[in-house]
Amino acid sequence: MNSSQLVNFPVQLTCKISEISEISPMIDEFINYYKNAKSGEFSCRILLPRNLKSNNDVKRLGATIHAEIMLSMKKNKLIANLRDIRYIHDDNNYGWLLLNPKMAEKL
Repeated sequence: MNSSQLVNFPVQLTCKISEISEISPMIDEFINYYKNAKSGEFSCRILLPRNLKSNNDVKRLGATIHAEIMLSMKKNKLIANLRDIRYIHDDNNYGWLLLNPKMAEKL
């Protein structure tokens, strides 16, 4: 699997996060989409900035997003059926695909 396949993989929801204050609205949008998506067609891309002070800042941001997604899914009594793939999206962003495992097989 090469990065151009990941960058060009068609998703139904894309969220771009550049600061912590954007996480909560993104989580709400993600959960709403997850609830309403047909299980076999769920695909989401989250873009995280590469220009933060350090890689640890990006890792913390990603860990916070992951924890919030899992917590929100539990609160909404949703079962997480996701495969996540992390990659370098472009010069300014890291990419994170959250897909139904069957869609991930298409890669």
